Amino acid sequence: MREHLPDWRGRTVTCIASGPSLTLEDCRMVAGPIVVTNSTFRLVPWADALFFFDPPWWRVNAKEVRETFAGRVFTQSLVPLKGVNCVRRDLRFKSFGNAGANAVSFAIAAGASKVVMLGYDCALTDGRAHHHADHPSPLRNCDTIARWPQQFARLADWAARRGARVVNASRVTALECFPREPL
Repeated sequence: MREHLPDWRGRTVTCIASGPSLTLEDCRMVAGPIVVTNSTFRLVPWADALFFFDPPWWRVNAKEVRETFAGRVFTQSLVPLKGVNCVRRDLRFKSFGNAGANAVSFAIAAGASKVVMLGYDCALTDGRAHHHADHPSPLRNCDTIARWPQQFARLADWAARRGARVVNASRVTALECFPREPL
């Protein structure tokens, strides 16, 4: 399924990842448009869009997403998935190797002039990988975390070249490539 990206030209978009420091209170403080990554759709079912990275996550969660999430669903995967919009062929989008970075890329591709990142710990916080329980087997749980700082640094450069301002409002973060800003 290939549909047009949302029209978020000139808007501030909040991307909410699954970092362990994320709270429901933080999520309630932001207004749309909102993009959630992976299982964060459970915490923010009112989000405008859900961005997931790979088909295995979708296979495990598709039924629940369809039953509980009203927003549009997007992925970078080229594998055709029923009810999912593929952004990979859109020339405005660039993949950066993880769902959180790709959600920011997606927001910028849709025209966001500013992206606020929330729940982007990009580190194990208090020994936890997510604000939710670990993904069930066979899904992965942050096994590529060592690559994330470089992936986000490339994203920061790419966003700057496109004139998009990206700020990190996460309570806890290992990322140093984006300015910090409180909610």
